[in-house]
Amino acid sequence: MAQSLLEIKNKITATENMSKITNAMEMVAAAKLAKSEAKTKNYRHYMESLEKMMQEIAGADSVKSHRFFQPSQGLKPGYLVLTSDRGLAGGYNARVLKMLEGAISEKSQDDYRLYMVGSKGFDYAKRHQLKVESKYVFVPDELIYNDIRPVISQVVNDYLEGIIDEVVVIYNDFISKIVQEPKAHRLLPLAAKTGGKAHSNHLFEPTEAAVINNLLPRYVEGTIYGIAITSKVSEFASRMNAMQNATDNAGDIIHDLRLVYNRARQAAITQEINELVGGAAAI
Repeated sequence: MAQSLLEIKNKITATENMSKITNAMEMVAAAKLAKSEAKTKNYRHYMESLEKMMQEIAGADSVKSHRFFQPSQGLKPGYLVLTSDRGLAGGYNARVLKMLEGAISEKSQDDYRLYMVGSKGFDYAKRHQLKVESKYVFVPDELIYNDIRPVISQVVNDYLEGIIDEVVVIYNDFISKIVQEPKAHRLLPLAAKTGGKAHSNHLFEPTEAAVINNLLPRYVEGTIYGIAITSKVSEFASRMNAMQNATDNAGDIIHDLRLVYNRARQAAITQEINELVGGAAAI
């Protein structure tokens, strides 16, 4: 019985230590979440200004004829999948990869091109023998544009060259600190504006076509980066929730183990008393 009590006590100690770790990870994720939310909010102001400019010039003939606005034939879509480098984030990666699986399940690998961000996505592709067009791209906690610039440039260039005729970004959208939903966002081709006057208050220098050809790639690249930092916010929120659940579960396990320990200890004491009483009666 003494050995049994020792084992239970060791389990309690180990679970308490694990609870301290998960609680610390929860607080770290919460701090990173708050910082990333502020970054996303600031970046959203930039994208709103760019979006407004896009809406104002979207009726221009040079815009409508741009490659980004050419209707998709659905011949070869490109999937840009955003995952994380680390686990312990609940279903964060599993949700995205399941959505990807649903999108390509009925296609052969020649029917699409796959671009990955984050080591978890590359690991998934390796396990399922999927060809990834992009080179290995990490997603650090302090994500900046240059971190994912190579894959963004590759996706945009492949679309401009006609290698793919559609770009779909698969990621976790941040709804709230509690809710993060997987989303497949069809980014390209863009929807052309119909009707209305185009850029009546704008003056283009040197030419309308030159400005639009420079602006459109920036808009698409900026949109992808905005999605990437939104995905990063979702990662922190998902990890915070996962660690909170782990801490709560550890607390429940500790409570149950202490009940078992106390009952075993009482049984051991009762047995010792019975032995003493039996020994005294025998004398």
